[in-house]
Amino acid sequence: MNNDVEFDSLIKKMAAGHQPELPSPDAIWWRAQILRKQAEKQRIERPVTIMRIAAAVLFLVVVVWLWTSEAGSMRDALERLGAFPFVPLLLVDAVIGVVVMALMWWTTSEA
Repeated sequence: MNNDVEFDSLIKKMAAGHQPELPSPDAIWWRAQILRKQAEKQRIERPVTIMRIAAAVLFLVVVVWLWTSEAGSMRDALERLGAFPFVPLLLVDAVIGVVVMALMWWTTSEA
């Protein structure tokens, strides 16, 4: 209990002795320049981000369309090659690849 009272009085003394100060005009200007450059960078990168998303959506649409339209001939070709048991493994690898690429894209867009 005694430590709590001492701690409270110490905090009150520190708060009473603190005088808030405004940053210097140079620091304010420097921060404003950094914020302006960050906003400009985001404005410039926005079309690139939109095109990345559009390209990914178009790619997925084409892959799904090819997969559905050519499913029978792909199955026949894989059966002739004897590679049909490896199809689930290939699909899992493709999903893992897409997830890794999405994570890489997400982390680079955050930086």
